[in-house]
Amino acid sequence: MKLLPYYIILLLFVSQVGLAQKTIVYGKVKDASNGDPIPFANVIFKSTSTGTTTKFDGTYSIETTHPVDSVVASYIGYQTKTLAIKRGVSQNLDFQLDEEIVNLQEVVFVAEENPAFAIMRNVIDHKDQNDKRSLEAYEYESYTKIEVDVDNLTERFKQNKQIKKITSVLDSIQIIAGENGRPILPVFFSEALSMYYVRNNPDMRHEYMLKTKVDGLGLTDGTFTSQLVGSTYQEYNFYKNYMTILEKEFVSPITNGWKGIYDYYLIDSVMIGDDYCYRLDFEPKRKHDLAFKGTIWVTKQEYALKQLDVTVGKAANLNYIEKLNIKQELVRTEAGPWLPSKTRVLVDVSQPTDEIAGLLAKFYVSNEKIIVNKPRDDSFYRLPVDMDEEVRMSNDLYWQNHRHENLTSSEIHVYHMVDTLKKIPVIKTYTDLVKFAYSGYYKVGKVDLGPYPLFLSYNNVEGLRLGFGGETNFQFSDKWVLKGLIGYGFGDEKWKYKAGVDYILSRKPWVKMGVEVREDVDPVYFAYRDINDQGVFYTFNRLGTLRRPFQHAKLQFSFTNQLVRDVNLRLKLRYDKLEPLFDFSYYDNLSEANPEIKSDITTTEARLQIEWAKDRKYLVNDNNRVSGGFNRFPIIRLNLTA
Repeated sequence: MKLLPYYIILLLFVSQVGLAQKTIVYGKVKDASNGDPIPFANVIFKSTSTGTTTKFDGTYSIETTHPVDSVVASYIGYQTKTLAIKRGVSQNLDFQLDEEIVNLQEVVFVAEENPAFAIMRNVIDHKDQNDKRSLEAYEYESYTKIEVDVDNLTERFKQNKQIKKITSVLDSIQIIAGENGRPILPVFFSEALSMYYVRNNPDMRHEYMLKTKVDGLGLTDGTFTSQLVGSTYQEYNFYKNYMTILEKEFVSPITNGWKGIYDYYLIDSVMIGDDYCYRLDFEPKRKHDLAFKGTIWVTKQEYALKQLDVTVGKAANLNYIEKLNIKQELVRTEAGPWLPSKTRVLVDVSQPTDEIAGLLAKFYVSNEKIIVNKPRDDSFYRLPVDMDEEVRMSNDLYWQNHRHENLTSSEIHVYHMVDTLKKIPVIKTYTDLVKFAYSGYYKVGKVDLGPYPLFLSYNNVEGLRLGFGGETNFQFSDKWVLKGLIGYGFGDEKWKYKAGVDYILSRKPWVKMGVEVREDVDPVYFAYRDINDQGVFYTFNRLGTLRRPFQHAKLQFSFTNQLVRDVNLRLKLRYDKLEPLFDFSYYDNLSEANPEIKSDITTTEARLQIEWAKDRKYLVNDNNRVSGGFNRFPIIRLNLTA
């Protein structure tokens, strides 16, 4: 009995230890509609002050020794959610938050100014010193992920007889979307590692693609695709007054004319890393403006952008764009200005009809190993995008060692699903047919056969025409391109042909020359026009009734050279003979007393063209160079013809 007090004390001690056991909760907060992570969300134990904010990838981790039974996740623009937990253990808990329409409440300030205005004036005053454009140069290693999903999978869409053939794959979609997230069907996923170089004044950029990994329906990890999946096309600088996104000019929330565009609200002051920051929420004064709604976090010391989360909704009237969301984290450089360290973009494309699904595109860019104010020579920036010779040669171990962060379980599942979908016969056939219809060519080993409209066609001059043609591709040679076409018209009983050879002298810079001989029937509106006579547009315009057709014989030599960045030289020597196949004649020389009447037209031409296209990006598609998109600057061409 003497030991009884000790047993009681020991029992109480053990009980207290049990009560003081740690409860650890970790996981991810995601958007229920698309599975996109929600950074900067608040996660706390219910009825306590113990909590945290999610990281840029939406992850969090909190712990406590207090008796708790649930965790609460909240973020502006989303419905707050509470989930039960087990006490005294470590557990994973993911949140799927549903969106809700939130209108920032109007605040009336009497006698005193809106406190957000003083902060915004300081932000504008410090823009130049914080803007990365004030750096002489900067460079960094960039890691980019792109995911494209089909979403809004309605029952009507699933009942399509072609879609039914992949229902076995659709059954696993729920794993990706989450327990209460919207189902999605992944169709594309890529990773890219590159070095990105920028020099300011004048603006010159160069991205060197180190490695790419591309997996998608109807796509291969080719040189053309590898140039599109880097960070070049994911540049967002909110220090600019206007930003071009989806070919529209959006007003930045820190534009110089901020007060006339946005309403601002000072919500809170928080510590983010080592920086004390003001949180400002904002929304457009006019909902139909091309402007953002969201949140910016501004540092108290430099009045620089530390984080931002901005959204454009349907009210902006971006055709079928349901939602555009951009999240960004920035870091201070040793020289002062701030550079984006992480950027996440989501584009939600709505479904036009119930029979057609919507589209979801997600982009993620992480920048590390930043170096500033060490500019390179002008020649270094000559090519906007360049690739390592082994850009497509990598294995899983390489990506495990070089990713800036590990893939999530959902992203790993996306890779597997895309690979599975590609192997389904109906999908493989469909994607091959789409590519064939779009390009006009069908790849058979080292040769691309086409264009297919000329294999069997009919028009009022040739009648029924049979033909066959093609050209060699990158697998045949990365320097030589051989192409040819032969056809016979049963109406005019004539053979037509084309033969040509191109030679790529250099890819850096781009230098290419070619010779071509051709005889065929053309409508008059194609005479002397620089039209790709192997494209689908050209071939379809040779069907049916040809207006004012002529027999066209051509011999041509061409030469293209990129002289310096933005400047291209083109030389073309050509001989043409046109024999009209309709009533047409002209006087050869009106100065003579009895001028000769002719119908044939023979010309010899030499043309030199110098083109200046500022900031135009060119992409190399195997053995061809194509423009990489629209330009906001005019293209100036000087033509000399003899």
